[in-house]
Amino acid sequence: MTRPTDSAKPAGSGAIPAWGAGLVRSLAICLGLGLIFAWLGVYNTGEISFPERVVYWTGLIALGYGSSALVNPLVFERWMVSAHPAFQIAAVACLISVPITIGLILIEYLSDGTLAAPAWWWIQFGYVIVVSVLLTAAGWAMDRLGKQAAPPLPTAQPQHTPETGVRPAPAANLASPAFTDRLPAKFRAAEIHAVSAEDHYLRIHTSAGETMILMRLADAIRELAALEGMQTHRSWWVAKQGLAGVATSDGRMALKLKSGAEAPVSRTYARAVKDAGWL
Repeated sequence: MTRPTDSAKPAGSGAIPAWGAGLVRSLAICLGLGLIFAWLGVYNTGEISFPERVVYWTGLIALGYGSSALVNPLVFERWMVSAHPAFQIAAVACLISVPITIGLILIEYLSDGTLAAPAWWWIQFGYVIVVSVLLTAAGWAMDRLGKQAAPPLPTAQPQHTPETGVRPAPAANLASPAFTDRLPAKFRAAEIHAVSAEDHYLRIHTSAGETMILMRLADAIRELAALEGMQTHRSWWVAKQGLAGVATSDGRMALKLKSGAEAPVSRTYARAVKDAGWL
């Protein structure tokens, strides 16, 4: 995979890269929750010293936090996109509870050299699921509140020119400043043709070439809402202004971009793409 550029850095010299700020924020959240759980002495951990409780809970929460970072996009954006939030939250909680429970088993084994009985494993798994459901639901609620509180994205409206009586064409790039500011300077004024997900990064296809940023596809689509386009695949979003044609191979449909790249069209999104007249 092409090495990501410095596009993950916000504008301004000396600024902390987005991934660095996200890492610091994640560590701070894990430590904060670890301190709270340690102070409360949750699940009979009050029997050990406070510093040990802090390490114990911070480590487990960090394990769960890292697991959720991998599981959340899969459940919310791929596997269960149309499911009720309650089922999505339950699925995430069950999945991230597995590595946490394994961590608990290993901690117990390393502490006294004996492996707990399987019955104890299931009891701990149940406890972990309860905590995971609460934390996942809280994270989901905060994410929804954040999206609702976000100001509406600006839309460019053609203005009437008194001298000519002609309405000029709207600007091609209607992406929000929040999105374009993530891009290197040479790409900020370019037409955005498509966005494709690669691991934790996004490849941005533009009229000036391609670049990569650290971002979730779902967040990018939200910030590109004012630009006419649609999702064509679980890992692709295409702007109408980037279309150059249609390509088919072995019965598989794809949209050809002006750059020559091809954006796949999956069966999940094929109907919407056809209804839009793109195929």
